[in-house]
Amino acid sequence: MQDDDILKCIHHLNLSTLLLSQKMIEKDKVMAMYRLGIDEKTADVLSNLSASQMLVLSETNQLTFQFRFKNSAMMEKLTEESRVSDIKQMHTGILLSSLLLDSINK
Repeated sequence: MQDDDILKCIHHLNLSTLLLSQKMIEKDKVMAMYRLGIDEKTADVLSNLSASQMLVLSETNQLTFQFRFKNSAMMEKLTEESRVSDIKQMHTGILLSSLLLDSINK
């Protein structure tokens, strides 16, 4: 994949994430804040962005949203084989919730 292709993918991912975030906030602000790992002020800013503002923000060469898994051990634990597949989603939700609480308490 060439650098131009990677940049295009980053731009598309940024714009898609911004659009999805706005829809989530519009539908259920509290749940969106939880799922996105953002505070109310950030949710308000996101929900009020115009299309042109989102385009400008998405056209950076960096991802606008952070990956929540901070280390490989977390990802390895959450992706290893399990006898009960339904528990994987629950474990992931619990881990992400605890990371969100940790970031709020700091």
